[in-house]
Amino acid sequence: MSYTIKYNQNENHIDVVSIDFSAEDVPGYLKDFENIMKLVKPKFTGTTDVTESKSVLTPEVAAMLAPTGAMASEAGQAGWAYVTKNPIWKMQLKRIFGRDFADAYDTYEEARTVLKKLQ
Repeated sequence: MSYTIKYNQNENHIDVVSIDFSAEDVPGYLKDFENIMKLVKPKFTGTTDVTESKSVLTPEVAAMLAPTGAMASEAGQAGWAYVTKNPIWKMQLKRIFGRDFADAYDTYEEARTVLKKLQ
């Protein structure tokens, strides 16, 4: 599996770590994501760490993942952040999820500091 997804109920926060996500990973991820959306409380936050990925998402995978943005918004997301230093990743994430959905930060700590202010 090229990802992990965990929900911390005490912090009302989702942590995703993704390493070289492929089309074969998408069905399982969408199911896991949908199940977590049933657990979150309003004003939840999330991070997706892609720092270990060697490549960006293929157009096919990006299109398959795009609905997760709407799912998170509908569930009451307060904010989402991506963790990457790669400028190509940052550009792709904005294209997939839109400018208002999430920002990208160089470190997990930086992302969590910003997100905690949104809750």
